[in-house]
Amino acid sequence: MKLKGLAITMGIGAAAGAVAVMMMPKTNPTRKLAAKAADKVEDAAWNISDKLKNKFEM
Repeated sequence: MKLKGLAITMGIGAAAGAVAVMMMPKTNPTRKLAAKAADKVEDAAWNISDKLKNKFEM
């Protein structure tokens, strides 16, 4: 499978998983765990973005 196809497949899978988690009740432990994981991924992405921005501005 080419990289583009893999990326599309992974994106569709992630979107489907996100929809399934969002349909769960807010008190569901799986939804709470997914929210924590999403927050950590977002924080990591911001940290990487800031580091790259600082590195290329110098």
